Amino acid sequence: MNRYRIHCLPGLLLVGALCFGAPALAATPTAVAAPGAAETMRPRTEAEFTPTFRYGDRVLTEDTVWRGVVLVEGAVTVAPQATLTVEPGTVIRFRGDDASGAVLVVQGRMAAAGTKESPIVFTSSFAVPAAGDWQGVMLLGSEKRNVLENCRIEAAQTGLEAIFSNLTLKNVRAERSKAGMRFQDALVVMEGGGTSDCDTGLNFSESEATLRNLNLIGNRKGLVAQRSSIYLQEGSFSMNGSAFSCDSCRVRLQGGGVSDNGRGITLYESEGSVTGVEVARNSDYGISLATSRIRITGNQITGNGNSGLLVFDASSVAWDNAIHDNGYDLYNAGKEEFRAPGNWWGAAGPKIYDNGGAGKVLSTPRLTAPPEAGSKDKP
Repeated sequence: MNRYRIHCLPGLLLVGALCFGAPALAATPTAVAAPGAAETMRPRTEAEFTPTFRYGDRVLTEDTVWRGVVLVEGAVTVAPQATLTVEPGTVIRFRGDDASGAVLVVQGRMAAAGTKESPIVFTSSFAVPAAGDWQGVMLLGSEKRNVLENCRIEAAQTGLEAIFSNLTLKNVRAERSKAGMRFQDALVVMEGGGTSDCDTGLNFSESEATLRNLNLIGNRKGLVAQRSSIYLQEGSFSMNGSAFSCDSCRVRLQGGGVSDNGRGITLYESEGSVTGVEVARNSDYGISLATSRIRITGNQITGNGNSGLLVFDASSVAWDNAIHDNGYDLYNAGKEEFRAPGNWWGAAGPKIYDNGGAGKVLSTPRLTAPPEAGSKDKP
């Protein structure tokens, strides 16, 4: 994929080193409270509990089963030859000082299968947990069959981190943490669950992820990915400052909704497709495309504040979408022709910005009625 520098035009919203906002119309993203901000103002008192097991710094060299209430006061490491099994209903509390937060490091295998009625909880030892109270759960170089199911992770620095590891997650949520879940050089399958009230919900780097039915709400950044392969089906993003952002990724988004965020879907130097997604009422833009080869089809892109589609070049194509009632339905901030034939632009017709004629938009032929709702890419 060819790389070239994008120069910001006056008034563009600058994200990092990239221009991803709508020129001259940038709106303040949806406000998201700092994780744990309210909690940290309250007196920090310990929760009342009696631990079944208590650990300081410890290496688990044999298979171990946790149940009841487990207190971790240091760094607990599961050795490469060992398996840690966590029974349904177990509550694991972490107590650490500011210099070195308590942490669970898994180099062997972890099997934590809660149930809907008896979930497994990883949390702080405080009665009112706050983001950063403990370090988190880290899978380090574990290519075994790691499974977490019906778990809640809260008040950590990084709730769940997987580095050079494989794992399957089902109905796992990270809440009120500085980073919800972070994956580096990992192979991830995730169904259900998600993140809320985190600085960054999900962060992928050099990873492969198959994601279904996730819910990310109230994070500063929902999902962020760099140099990764992301397949997301039926994801829900709402009330995030930035919902979904990928840099140099292979992306396939299918179904679901990206609604009521500050910024919607941001794709830079990426390739793939966005199909059958409801992209609505995001205060800045719905979808931003820069130096990316993306097929945009079968989507409902409506009611976004500054622009429905914000594009910077001609590498992507949009067709068979409903695009209407946005600040601008399509904003071409580049100097190349962008092709958007066969879309429904609402009864009033399209509202298009073409950068003073430098970057035209080819929007004909136009649909005379809304396209059939749903994905054009259903399996």
